[in-house]
Amino acid sequence: MIFSSEKQNIKILHTGDLHLDSPFSRLDVRRSEEGRRALRDAFSRLCAYVRENGVDLVLMAGDLFDSEYVTSRTASLLIEELSACPRTVFVIAPGNHDPYTEKSLYASGRLPENVRVFSTEELSSFVFPELNTVVYGWAFTSERMEHCPLVGKRAEERDRLQLLCAHGDLGTPISPYCPITREDLAAFGADYAALGHKHIPFGAEGGERPAYAYCGCLVGRSFDEPGIGGAVLITARRTESGYALTRERVPFADRRYESVTVDLTGVSSEKEVARRIKSAVSEHGFSENTALRVTFTGATPPDFTPPATADGSVLGLYYLELCDRTSPTFDARELERDMTVRGELYRSLLPRLTDGTPEDRATAARALRMGLAALAGEDLSLL
Repeated sequence: MIFSSEKQNIKILHTGDLHLDSPFSRLDVRRSEEGRRALRDAFSRLCAYVRENGVDLVLMAGDLFDSEYVTSRTASLLIEELSACPRTVFVIAPGNHDPYTEKSLYASGRLPENVRVFSTEELSSFVFPELNTVVYGWAFTSERMEHCPLVGKRAEERDRLQLLCAHGDLGTPISPYCPITREDLAAFGADYAALGHKHIPFGAEGGERPAYAYCGCLVGRSFDEPGIGGAVLITARRTESGYALTRERVPFADRRYESVTVDLTGVSSEKEVARRIKSAVSEHGFSENTALRVTFTGATPPDFTPPATADGSVLGLYYLELCDRTSPTFDARELERDMTVRGELYRSLLPRLTDGTPEDRATAARALRMGLAALAGEDLSLL
């Protein structure tokens, strides 16, 4: 590796939670493989960005893989891509999904020489004199880690840029995944803490101390991981009093998961449902890179059930999922007084319709619709 001893600006890329080789078990075989390929492709784009933009240091804050087991295809890709960035140092802090064990790729001796991997649950560090930088961190060595290595520790290399690269759960004191407190993080005194574990990006803003961030996942894998995944680029500029840091988010995903609600109050036809979905897609600018979940809300006629499935490609989407949370409109007084089976059905479902969880209310609403339709002699296959 070749570095300038007079380097004044250091480029650092903070990534983590890639979860390469994720199973995507909720998807069919074709889409599962598409999901894994999207993860690998995003990682390759990240490495291309590193090469093309002269990134000096990449901090990988855990869960690079989805499990201790890594396919030969993914292992080969990782080694090839990291080897193709010889001027960049990669520091890896294994997380709860990819712990450092004797059987892990991290301990195999196959990683290129520009890679450093933390291997114990104790706080340790790597010093890079060429960058006047020290990186502190630790490794998960199993799926759980109930202590925090930062407790009572201080960063002592005050003449260097001090970075922390770690996997942990900030702000959750009883977490089994390395609970970190803001107090311990602040007392440690790193110039920047590159954290992994939480898949939605967030962190300290501006000059807030301690300076830290969760980079979020590189590519979203479900509706729990919305938006366009990416990494954080930190530029550390050397000044007379130390280092001044600036941050910006760099997107790397070519696909995103998003969710919207569509009010179907008064709607009684699938044609109008389709029109409202199309309007929401247009309003938010969703396109062929979007997996979209549409949740229906509002009050609809008791004899109308919103569609349960739809073809997302017709709307120019990668994938479309529909979720019905509407409630049927009906004459409550009439049904309360009704002494027939209709009234008994309504009265038996009323507690769940009014006081149940959202899932309970949705199930009860559908049961009421289907029950009233059956009593009216309608074809239930059309609901």
